[in-house]
Amino acid sequence: MKLSVKTISLVILAIVVLGAILWQMDPFTAEESQAAAPADPASQKVYVKAHVIEPELVQDVIASKGTVMPNEEIEVTSEISGKITGIHFKEGDEVREGQLLVSVNDQELQAQLQKEEFQLEFLEKKAAREKKLNEKGGISDEQYESTVRDLNTTQSQITFIKAQLDKTRIKAPFSGTIGLRYVSEGSYLSPAEKIADLVDTDPVKIDFAIPERYMSVITRGSPVSFTVDGMAEAFKGKVYAIEPKIDPGTRTISMRAVSQNSARKLLPGAFANINIVLQEIESALCVPTQSIVPEMDNKKVYIVKNGQVQAVNISTGIRLPSKIEVTEGLNPGDTVLTSGILQVRNGTEVDITEFN
Repeated sequence: MKLSVKTISLVILAIVVLGAILWQMDPFTAEESQAAAPADPASQKVYVKAHVIEPELVQDVIASKGTVMPNEEIEVTSEISGKITGIHFKEGDEVREGQLLVSVNDQELQAQLQKEEFQLEFLEKKAAREKKLNEKGGISDEQYESTVRDLNTTQSQITFIKAQLDKTRIKAPFSGTIGLRYVSEGSYLSPAEKIADLVDTDPVKIDFAIPERYMSVITRGSPVSFTVDGMAEAFKGKVYAIEPKIDPGTRTISMRAVSQNSARKLLPGAFANINIVLQEIESALCVPTQSIVPEMDNKKVYIVKNGQVQAVNISTGIRLPSKIEVTEGLNPGDTVLTSGILQVRNGTEVDITEFN
């Protein structure tokens, strides 16, 4: 028995309607449908971290690298040759300006000096006698002038020998620390041969360079602070000399600071990490760097009020390693989001799980 087309159509329609009714009645299918529907972010609570803004001291700082230098440093040497007859210092000693360090054999010079002093005494007496005779016409002017010339020559020779004798007594030109000794008593000393290093380390100098754009900001007397490897202590100093030209290769300008070192903690040659304070703001408002959302023409942050998020446009100032100064848009006590920023918008309810 064949069914008509109309009958078949009615049967199919009935099956479709029945299937739709059964699908809507299935609780599991209904739950899946609701879960798949997009949710309104403003109606869901988001768990976030936040930061409460408080006034703080902010410093605009230039960081540079430098080297600790001695106040004064020389290689102790001799100006003359000779046998060393005495060493009058111990390695590592503190010595005073003018202190005798090394003696060189001076016997020959002492003999020459004695000879010239005898000659000087003879010529002084002779010149005195001839002066009286010359005044009375007893001798010619030429003879008297010859004696005076010999007298002056002898005086000059004595001055020269005394200068040479002074060189046989090698003294410290300034106060400082004497280093390792490179000669021994009894050895023959040649001119310019190194005896030891003499270093004055109080105060010390710090050589460094800064980019040329800061040359008008840092002047003589500007304070600096620095640290050296192996020591946690921060040391202070001030700029006292500035190179009068810019290095065309690095576009930097060289500077030199001075720092007191009475405790002798700083050693010449040490690597220095230098900070120079350009500006100091006592009650600045800062936010963590990750809180700021950059936009086309401005910047904004999200603050929390009464459990809800509100976007606020801000203006920024000094940039620090992990935070940025906010000059406009925020007030002390405002709570700024530091996480979940991409999950919120105006009106989103949040639950703060941690303050940082």
